[in-house]
Amino acid sequence: MNKTKGIILTIFATMSFGFLPFFAKTAYANGFNPYSFSLYRSLFAAVALFIFIKLYKIDYKATKAQYFTLFKVSLFGYSLMMLTLNTSLLYMSSGLAMTLHFIYPIVVMLASVFFYKEKIGTKKVLALILSISGIYFLIGFNSMSTISLIGFWLALISGVLYAYYILTVSNSNIKNLSGFVITFYLSLFNTYILFTISFATGNLSMSYNYKGLLSTIMVALVCNLFGMVAFQTGLKYITATASSILSTFEPITSLVVGIIIFNEYLAWYHFVGSILIIISVIIVSLTEKKMKEVANDSKYEIV
Repeated sequence: MNKTKGIILTIFATMSFGFLPFFAKTAYANGFNPYSFSLYRSLFAAVALFIFIKLYKIDYKATKAQYFTLFKVSLFGYSLMMLTLNTSLLYMSSGLAMTLHFIYPIVVMLASVFFYKEKIGTKKVLALILSISGIYFLIGFNSMSTISLIGFWLALISGVLYAYYILTVSNSNIKNLSGFVITFYLSLFNTYILFTISFATGNLSMSYNYKGLLSTIMVALVCNLFGMVAFQTGLKYITATASSILSTFEPITSLVVGIIIFNEYLAWYHFVGSILIIISVIIVSLTEKKMKEVANDSKYEIV
């Protein structure tokens, strides 16, 4: 049951993250820039989560060591990840940047094997290959004509930083904290970090209107309050590798949102990419459930 819960929560989270491009485009068209959009997203999320934690009387205390880990994850795993990814979009197409960003499942798998001694079966390797191939067809196909060296490295770095975020939440001293508490502190620290960076670089935009403001509130609720909490809770039940592969479901949601809302073009390679990713998700889901069955059976073995 816990494995199934983790899979469902992770897929729900990645579907929530798929709405991010829609909210971002709306905010950018109404006075926000990548810096201020990320800042206000974190600010509204921190406020909403603090109210939620207080209403439901959730214990949000942490140790000094946990506060330090949360700050590191916020700085390297989220704030700098968002800024490097957003900046890479200035040098190359969004399709290519996102394709390079999705290197993080590979990084997570390799790090899990070498640093956390996670056993990776052939099925998960196959799922990873299928998911990365699906990402290429879904958002990278026909996007390889304008490759910038600066953009290339920024997008890759953003993927490595996001891998760090997934691995730390899954394996560090904060993994037993409530998903609401983790997301609250990450949003709070992100607000401080992003305000400092935005102010120092002159990117603290204040010329927005109510549509842009509404978009940042919605992204805080959908992507932070629901998405990030669900993702971090899912990490308690399934491996970091499985979570990272399941995360590749996100671009499918973005594609559907783009077609429905922005009337974006749907090509044959979008179908191919979606099918490959769905197959990889099914493989991971079946593998995780099989791991649970084996674990349960081992309880009754006579040793």
